Amino acid sequence: MPRKTNRFWLAALITAWSVDFLFFANSPGISFLIWVVILLLAGLWLARSEEVRPAAMTWVMMGLLILTAAIPFVRVEPFTVVISILLSISGLVLLAATYRNGNWLYFRTWDTVGGMLTVLLASATRPFGLFKSTPADAGDGQPAETGRKSFWKQAAPVLRGLLLALPVVGVLAVLLSAADMVFADRLKDLFSFFNIEKLPEYIFRMIYILVLTFLFAGVYLHTLLPTREAARPEPDQPVVKPFLGWIESVIVLGAVVLLFAFFVGVQFWYLFGGEANITAAGYTYSEYARRGFSELVAVAVLSLLLTLTLGSIARREGKWQGTISTVLTAALLALVLVILGSALQRLLLYEQAYGFTRLRTYTLIFIPWLGLLLLAAIGLEITKRGGRFGLALLIAAVGFGLAVGAWNVDGFIARQNIERGIRGEEFDRAYLGELSTDAVPAMLKYYQQPELDDPIRTSLGAELSCHAAFLKEEGQLSWKSWTISRVVAENQLSDEDFSAYPVDVSEGVYTVTIGSEQVPCIEYGGMD
Repeated sequence: MPRKTNRFWLAALITAWSVDFLFFANSPGISFLIWVVILLLAGLWLARSEEVRPAAMTWVMMGLLILTAAIPFVRVEPFTVVISILLSISGLVLLAATYRNGNWLYFRTWDTVGGMLTVLLASATRPFGLFKSTPADAGDGQPAETGRKSFWKQAAPVLRGLLLALPVVGVLAVLLSAADMVFADRLKDLFSFFNIEKLPEYIFRMIYILVLTFLFAGVYLHTLLPTREAARPEPDQPVVKPFLGWIESVIVLGAVVLLFAFFVGVQFWYLFGGEANITAAGYTYSEYARRGFSELVAVAVLSLLLTLTLGSIARREGKWQGTISTVLTAALLALVLVILGSALQRLLLYEQAYGFTRLRTYTLIFIPWLGLLLLAAIGLEITKRGGRFGLALLIAAVGFGLAVGAWNVDGFIARQNIERGIRGEEFDRAYLGELSTDAVPAMLKYYQQPELDDPIRTSLGAELSCHAAFLKEEGQLSWKSWTISRVVAENQLSDEDFSAYPVDVSEGVYTVTIGSEQVPCIEYGGMD
């Protein structure tokens, strides 16, 4: 039991209420960063009251959490926001699992999964302990708060008093309002925030705040006062006792190595060999390159999972068995690196032919991080330290999330596709309308260049006019949804005159006039 039970309920209630206050009917922006800070500060306050000191590596984790939580404050592009929120929430759960010991640095992959599942289980079970009236032990055999009642015993009289007071005050307020019209008006103004028509909404919000309070109390309890102190895991120790025979695992590895070697040979002869070899096989260069990059990335991920699984469950008895397995695993991963290079080559060729979309940009950012993870896996396999792969995976995941946030996906897409138009290639004006305000600075920079071709300038002017209309129609958003991206776009667009590209809004459909033609601001939702 904690020394000060009431503080756990208070911290949990504040954290839960802040979820409703910051996010209900609001899109994430600065609100998500504020919520993460509130959650961390509440935890540090409880830690101080319970005299629990965080491990040194816990501060590193907190710094990373602040970085990932700040991304929705900077960017608006949907995937960037989602991946940063997922990373932040996952990081918070991992922080709760390792706050006192900093063991996340030594976790194997399954240790990470197990630690996070333990936190989720504790969130649903540990709060029941706070209902008990047994005081915590101060450490010298004496209760920390002698004679202290439980939180609920202290709260029960207050709740009963409120329940009794409400009908009495209500009846008297009705009578006083009937007696004095001025008093009635003031009373009405006082409770103007309450709309009886929204009573189901109020009840729903109150219920989920209470549920979240219960869950957060469990998380804080597990974070600061775990039922047992977790020992530092040994990364080089297998999670499960190997049960698959060595011969079986070697056959699987060998078969995949042969398949990949044949595929890589084809790649070197055709894709890496140049357009002449592909044309000779009956395909155009664009036809050969435009397909397959997503599938090849999937092959790389599945191959990595295969080697990790076999490394965990396959027996290796004796030095020569271990050497052969290591050689085959390293060879397989090296071939996967070449396949990943083929995927990158195909992606770049596809971009040259058709331009960039969000999905292609995500893949472009993901491939280098996956390549670094493969290199790490090869190094760990050779040095017999495969258990450290969990840390490598964590670094790669955080690195990818931060890279997506720093990259500015929509700004990159706008720049690349405008450059294609400047080079005389097909310019996809309609896709620019799919982009968020993250792309506005890049689009405006090109639009302001006097030497830009008129067709491209006209297209950019039309899309920027659409963005200005979208922002105006949305109006002033709550400060909880405030983002740097939106503020920068509003400021920059307000300084430009887009009267040559009038926007009309009819039944929620935005159209912009380009010359004598009226076209939709958004024509499709392509993501491939």
